[in-house]
Amino acid sequence: MNDTMRSILERSSTRSYTHEAVSSEMIEDLKKAALAAPTATNKQENRFVFVTDKDLLAKINTKVYEAMAAESDSNGLARLKQRKAEDIFYGAPLVIFIYSQDSRYAIMDAGIAVQNLALAAHSLGLGSCINGMCRRAFRSNDEGNLRSELGFAEGEYFRVAIGIGHIARGKKPHRFNYAHIREI
Repeated sequence: MNDTMRSILERSSTRSYTHEAVSSEMIEDLKKAALAAPTATNKQENRFVFVTDKDLLAKINTKVYEAMAAESDSNGLARLKQRKAEDIFYGAPLVIFIYSQDSRYAIMDAGIAVQNLALAAHSLGLGSCINGMCRRAFRSNDEGNLRSELGFAEGEYFRVAIGIGHIARGKKPHRFNYAHIREI
């Protein structure tokens, strides 16, 4: 089996990280993986914010918890509690936020980029957890949103984030369900 297939098959979401920082060399590799992601019609509209600032991550976390409480998202809050999450990023020392202008393929392009980052992190011996719940901190129609904290310009929208760090506690990848595949 080649290294790419091994990374795809062995990777799983990490929800417990050590306090060790991600090295600057690894961050450079992750930046390359993000920028290498293909995009529809090669528009390259994704923008990436690499955040290691613990205070900013805590601020985003607080904003998301407040929004979840205001929305009465008891399922989401219970899931975080059940997972013993101290924060929505599970303590990841690096969180990468992907945003872009609104376009026909923006969501698909961000999905491709976040998968590149997840696989690159795994290949570097790091864990990752893709995160969409933090979108609540960046809603343009919410007063007090944190869009400016990440440098979003007018007309730019959060797409997805990924927490990355050294694995404290891992888990096995999910099982395959071949019933989800049809051959014609």
